[in-house]
Amino acid sequence: MNFTKKMFQENATLEDEVHVAGDSESWHIFMIVFQVILALGITFGNTLVIASFWKFEPLRIVSNIFLVNLAVADLLVGILAIPIRIAFVNLPMVRQDMQMFLQELKESLQMSPFCFLWQIASVLLLLASLFTLAAIAIERFVAVRMPFRYIELCTTKRCVLVCAFIWALSIVMSVLCLAFVKEQLGNTCRMADLTSPTYFKCILAPCIGFVFLVSWVLNMCTFYTARKAVKCSINILRDNKASEWQMLSTYKVTVTAFLVLITFSLCYIPTVVFTAVGILKKYGIFPDVVILLLFANSSMNPIIYGLRLPLFRRAFAKILKRENGSIATSNYSSDGENT
Repeated sequence: MNFTKKMFQENATLEDEVHVAGDSESWHIFMIVFQVILALGITFGNTLVIASFWKFEPLRIVSNIFLVNLAVADLLVGILAIPIRIAFVNLPMVRQDMQMFLQELKESLQMSPFCFLWQIASVLLLLASLFTLAAIAIERFVAVRMPFRYIELCTTKRCVLVCAFIWALSIVMSVLCLAFVKEQLGNTCRMADLTSPTYFKCILAPCIGFVFLVSWVLNMCTFYTARKAVKCSINILRDNKASEWQMLSTYKVTVTAFLVLITFSLCYIPTVVFTAVGILKKYGIFPDVVILLLFANSSMNPIIYGLRLPLFRRAFAKILKRENGSIATSNYSSDGENT
């Protein structure tokens, strides 16, 4: 009995210490500095992706439309979501005058519009990224499983319309959170203090779970089919270099899309887990840690493109060196991409 009581006391002390650490001034200063660095990296990397697509014609192909759409969502994380969070979540914990300003604003309007702007922006960009990953999974599935119908089904016009639909649906679902505002708002701009759990449990979580599952199933099927096709065809196509490199190129793009989904999953799964067990609301420091993971994911995709896709790698190099000219060559590159 005494042992159990002592254990509960120790756990309570630990929770208090972690909560205090999450609300301490030094912690929020660290968060501000880290998020500023992260925002600069996100903005630089994704601007590079968008500029490469815009400047170099060989990159303006159907499969890259969704990659650029994902880059736009990631770029908005760097120039919109992170600055809003710094201004209205972290800075008020460092500057007393801002904290008083937000409190007065909340009392006069019964809510802080900036807090809800942060929430809407976060959910919007999360859904836009997730829906785009699902679109990439479908596009890759068609390319690998139905190659003879790919040109017919995946046209530029259709892909652009899909991207527009992704943003429209993401906007509707993110703004929907305003219909689930808590009657008694919390003292912070964290989502748990603003929105009813019903929004997350009945709307957001089922949608994210379903799209996430579909993306994983399609990517695994596509990866398995592409890998099997490469193994079976490598000897058959040995005398046909053009077909061989085309096969390897399709496989490389498929693996790259799978890697993007894996990194997205690794960054977002902690949030899902912590939310499911109620840690995000209970512990002060962990919400900030998982938020950093979400932000960090937006900086990873340009790195993956640069490492995995030679055309993007050469485009990045030409832009950074301020060189002109084409990024394509007349031969087939040795790294498996028709360039």
